[in-house]
Amino acid sequence: MPAGEVVAAQGVTTVPVAGAWGARALGRFTDAFDALRVRDYRLLFQGNAVTSMGYWMQQVALGWLVLELTDSPLYLGLASFARSVPMLLVSPFGGVLADRLDRRLVIISTQVSQLVLTALMAVLIFTGLINIWQILAISFLMGVAVSVHVPARQALIPALVGRARLGNALAIYNMSLNASRIIGPSSAGALMGLVGVGGCFALQSVGYVWAVGNVLQIRYSRYGEQPRVRQTVVQNLFDGFRYCYRTRPIFMQLLIAAVPTIVAMPYMQLLPAFARDHYKIGPEGLGLLMSAMGLGALAGSFAIAARRTVPRKSLVTIVCAGAFGLSLCAFALSQWLPLALVFLALAGASSAIYSTLNSTILQEICPDEYRGRVSSVYMVTWGLMPLGALPAGALAELYGAPVTVLLGGAICFVFAAALLVLRPRLRN
Repeated sequence: MPAGEVVAAQGVTTVPVAGAWGARALGRFTDAFDALRVRDYRLLFQGNAVTSMGYWMQQVALGWLVLELTDSPLYLGLASFARSVPMLLVSPFGGVLADRLDRRLVIISTQVSQLVLTALMAVLIFTGLINIWQILAISFLMGVAVSVHVPARQALIPALVGRARLGNALAIYNMSLNASRIIGPSSAGALMGLVGVGGCFALQSVGYVWAVGNVLQIRYSRYGEQPRVRQTVVQNLFDGFRYCYRTRPIFMQLLIAAVPTIVAMPYMQLLPAFARDHYKIGPEGLGLLMSAMGLGALAGSFAIAARRTVPRKSLVTIVCAGAFGLSLCAFALSQWLPLALVFLALAGASSAIYSTLNSTILQEICPDEYRGRVSSVYMVTWGLMPLGALPAGALAELYGAPVTVLLGGAICFVFAAALLVLRPRLRN
């Protein structure tokens, strides 16, 4: 009797092999989206997914606009600096607000601010009044809004889904970000040909309207009010910094987040230079580069979301940080576009796994009263990107984008290898 058929004579029913495999695959796929069964998290996720798509459309459109206005990779670094430096200066206060105020209200306020700024950018572009200094100023204000928004959103997620679904919720969240890297850039390339750069910003404004409407429907009160805080804002701020520094596991995870962000992540700001000067493929090709990166990141995020548990999270985090650096080195050395797309996809996958596990570890070991401030310090690590983006832009101006990305990837790999050798506890 063929394997997988029903053995009726013995009274034993076996599931067909193909059917069993399909059931397991379907179960794994369903598990990957387990957190979306929670209504309020689903609302937050939907709004964030739309605005993330608009953000990546903006990345493509803004990078191309800056190059068209200035013809300088240095200004690409300056635009990134203007957008990222508030994460360094403002996000600690955003974390304090997330621990003191209604997190839902903080999220709504910052999304409305971003709606206004993107609409203003669209108007300036459509009227032909746009210049580089306006771009830098609006980028800075967008950075301020994001720096207050993200700690509140990150601190709200555990309250919406609970500890059991936290890792899955964060993986799905990162999956949506990475999916937007695929849809956003490719859409931007097409839209820039149809309605120009201003159309990308106009669509992003509409996305913020959708996001605000979703957050307004979240029944946040059912999760209880945050405890009344007796300390001043400044006391809260320094108390959060002390907690992050003195709690060794949290400090190490923040360090693991910071170094690759400074030395390797600025490669994203240099992709317009790769598209125009290195591969000579135009704005549509820039969308292709960013889509390859996003496709890999989406695959990496799904791989993490589909697993209920990840053994030795810290070890996997460090290994993927090293793989991220190696992938960037290979991308920088590649002269053939199809091969470069493969290496970009590998960089996206490894960075998605590394960042998802890193943020999950932080949220799992952090008590709720410090959650907003720890989230803000984690965001400060992303705010450190200007420390790498500005020198990277200057280095690319002198020696070219490939040399800059190669150097950053090599430093990232050496850092990960050093952690594995010098901090054996992290391997366990």
